[in-house]
Amino acid sequence: MASIICTPDPNLLESMRSVGYNLNTAVADIIDNSIAAHARQVSIRYFNHGEEPYVAIIDDGDGMDYDTAINAMKLAGANPNSTRSMNDLGRFGLGLKTASLSQARSVLLSTIQDSVQCTLRWDLDHVAATRQWDLEILDHEQTQQALPSKVRELLPSAHGTCVLWRNLDRLQTTAGDSLREIDQVMLELSEYLGLVFHRYLHPYPEDAIEQIDITVNGVPVPERDPFLIKSSRVTPVQRIPGTDAFLYGYTLPYQNKLTEDDKKLLNLREDKGYTLTDTQGFYIYRAYRLITWGSWYRMLPRKAITKLSRVRVDIPNSMDAEWTLDIKKIAGNSSEDSTQCNEKIRQQPGSSESTYTTISRKKKPAMIRKQEFGILLAKEKGHSAMRSMRETLIFKSSSTLYPLIKREILTICCKFFAAAFPYEDMQSRLSLDQRNEEIALSKKSIQDRAKNIWLVCSQVQKMSPQEFVDRYKTQEPFSLFADAETILMEITHE
Repeated sequence: MASIICTPDPNLLESMRSVGYNLNTAVADIIDNSIAAHARQVSIRYFNHGEEPYVAIIDDGDGMDYDTAINAMKLAGANPNSTRSMNDLGRFGLGLKTASLSQARSVLLSTIQDSVQCTLRWDLDHVAATRQWDLEILDHEQTQQALPSKVRELLPSAHGTCVLWRNLDRLQTTAGDSLREIDQVMLELSEYLGLVFHRYLHPYPEDAIEQIDITVNGVPVPERDPFLIKSSRVTPVQRIPGTDAFLYGYTLPYQNKLTEDDKKLLNLREDKGYTLTDTQGFYIYRAYRLITWGSWYRMLPRKAITKLSRVRVDIPNSMDAEWTLDIKKIAGNSSEDSTQCNEKIRQQPGSSESTYTTISRKKKPAMIRKQEFGILLAKEKGHSAMRSMRETLIFKSSSTLYPLIKREILTICCKFFAAAFPYEDMQSRLSLDQRNEEIALSKKSIQDRAKNIWLVCSQVQKMSPQEFVDRYKTQEPFSLFADAETILMEITHE
């Protein structure tokens, strides 16, 4: 059979620019290489006012010798089917080139190993002019001229690597020429990297990885933890049968229990669409690196009642085929044949639904709350609802102050209230991320209510301050506040 060698046209480099990267995913792909090279410090620098535009990613990893650097700049220089080390974040041998060229028309690789520096550059304008696959090799003087001064200062002398992007046509198209707009884009990049690499930046106790640092123009990327592992409910870890993948289920604390630090770790920002409802679902990690998140992948509907649910899926890099990992490493969907995996995943969000069904009342699963009145109401109308209200501590304490006839009147009023209460509407309101301001309770209103109840408890029931705190700190509306115990104790000493 006759055959010919069909060499790709150099215009392939231009076509590679449209794989689908954006700035965030492109930079993250370069950092993957840094982590695979055992870097502990990754510094991202971008131009300041008066400088020629550039973006540089510098690490203190192992670096490369000449032959390895040449191979790194080749298209598909690595076999995607080859066996990789457990923490190798690469796959197709395309990331460095496709990620870089998606953002810039010139990509320079300067790497140092054993204090020997090697610098190579793909320049699309040069390739277009020569019509050849012409990879430029820069000598020491040319390298010094090509690297910005601040980048030269950050590049280690013994071992490390710098990837420098110039002629940033895609970034300028997205962000414009204004340095303020560029700063905003880079701030969003920092937030993205803080989430995607959060387990490398702040490893969980069970993570078998070394901690790294990532900075953008000298500023550390923000700390993130989408699971709030220190305060969330955790379901027992499950192994997906026949694989080395594991599932971890988390139920975040009820919304009013979230502290300001919790909200920062979750990066809750309604203006950006980062609400609890938006961020529920799978968080899929490949070798501890977050690949994709915020969806149930058609296994479950996204509902407000499951917004506290997060499922962490840890997959090794040996399972890329089963999770259909793409070149950009931003799409990871379980294969249709993984029915056992799907069944286990569908079981996870029940904990969040339970939180909203019980509204923090594990012993009374049929209850919902009316926080404005601080009383309990059962889903069933009528006598059962009345009985529930009469069993509350607040009702019992206040009713002892009234003679029998007034207690009966109070009972009748509560019965009418229970029958007219809009249960479905209230349940819908409680599932929203933002509470209705009309029924939101401020700290001052809670203090005022606590004072009134303390007056009854101390003078009528002769409770001690500690007894009062112990009894009411778990009762709504006080239990809705993270510092309920402190609030109650303070009012007993006024």
